[in-house]
Amino acid sequence: MIIDLLFFLTVSFSLFIGFFLIFKLKPRKEKFHIITIGLYYIIHALCFSFYLLIKYELIIYFPYLYKIPAPLTYLITPLSFFHIRSLIYNKKSLRAFDIIHFTPFIIFLISYFPFYFMPLAEKVNYLKLVFLDFNLTFTDNIGLIPESINSLGRILHPLFYLLLQWMMIYSMKGKNFKLINNKLYSWVFNLTLMQSFFSISLVGVVIFSFLFPVYFKFRIFEYLPTVFTIIFFFSISVYLIWNQDVLLKLKYFSFENDMNHTFNEINLGSLTDIVQEKLYFTDKNLSISKLSLLLNISQNDLSKIINKSYPNYNFWINEIRVKYSIDLIKEDFLKNYSVEALAEKSGFKSKNTFYRSFKKYTNTTPIIFEKELNFL
Repeated sequence: MIIDLLFFLTVSFSLFIGFFLIFKLKPRKEKFHIITIGLYYIIHALCFSFYLLIKYELIIYFPYLYKIPAPLTYLITPLSFFHIRSLIYNKKSLRAFDIIHFTPFIIFLISYFPFYFMPLAEKVNYLKLVFLDFNLTFTDNIGLIPESINSLGRILHPLFYLLLQWMMIYSMKGKNFKLINNKLYSWVFNLTLMQSFFSISLVGVVIFSFLFPVYFKFRIFEYLPTVFTIIFFFSISVYLIWNQDVLLKLKYFSFENDMNHTFNEINLGSLTDIVQEKLYFTDKNLSISKLSLLLNISQNDLSKIINKSYPNYNFWINEIRVKYSIDLIKEDFLKNYSVEALAEKSGFKSKNTFYRSFKKYTNTTPIIFEKELNFL
């Protein structure tokens, strides 16, 4: 009873967050990212609330609503996907091709038409059977498609969209979005992380129930999905309420505005981290125009950011290369390879350029630096 009460409170809280986002937050410019995440909260909460309606036999008063959540569940993860895509990829609305994301919803909606149009008396009688055996909600075949297919779809569908979300987050546009708006990047990252934990936990419970069905005779294991659901709804709801700055960022979010202020927002240190992580600097022909394309930043903006701290692009990129060469020296690279090989591996076009840059940064030569390193 206590777990069900907590379930009701957390689902209600999530429902409140969804309505708040859509009707009270009132974004000043773009609205699509707010509508999608608001609907995500609302539909998610409504679908899970039917667990209580069925368990406590309240659905008997609304028999026409039974099986309505079944196709609606296929809208939940696409809404989350659209929300993240709208922020990272500047997609302010749905496109014609996006109809593909609604295909599972449409298929299962049509599948349940025979039940939806079933006479009321037959529905009530059927619900009485469900009250006697709650497992019928997962095993009955009252639609055109076997319920086992629907159950499998509800497991695999979120995993597919989680993969798409992680791909967006770790894409180059995602990295660029992080540089421009770190708060919102943290929001989409943590939302996807919480969704991942929730989905993987439920999949784990399903697999465990098949492998060790004997354990599910104990009530504690029976309540595991409910407990995971409570934790998930509580986490995603409290995150937004607790992080008021994220709500403000969502309210005032404007892709054009953020891009116009890229010069003020992007930190050179973050750009350097990306260049080092991706090893872009090892390309001997890495021009500023080529790097700007890789970083998805205009060449003019990139030049301005670099020139705030360095005389020019070459000073900055060669310093990164020198630091990398020092790391190689510390790993005893010169004991097996020549200085020319070190220069080439670090991204320098010539040995002379490498020597000049190395001496400018260390006040010595690579050979002497190695000897002093070994002496220490």
